[in-house]
Amino acid sequence: MTLTQFQQAFAIAKDFNRDLSNVDDSILYGYGLASFKPVHTTLEAVAKTIRWQALMMNGEWDAEALNEVAENGRKNFLVLG
Repeated sequence: MTLTQFQQAFAIAKDFNRDLSNVDDSILYGYGLASFKPVHTTLEAVAKTIRWQALMMNGEWDAEALNEVAENGRKNFLVLG
């Protein structure tokens, strides 16, 4: 995943009018593990993962969690389309 793709996924994640509940992000489960192999995925699946990992209960974004998704995604997410 490139920086531009991460920025696009984050823009989707921040758009709370966009329902991602039907997006299947299960292919990304365990993306932080050393044994995780790169996978093909979509921007929407990455956005859903960003929401799950980095959106805090107070509505703010956890910068450390965002960085973890971006760093792991750079190596492990091959974004389609």
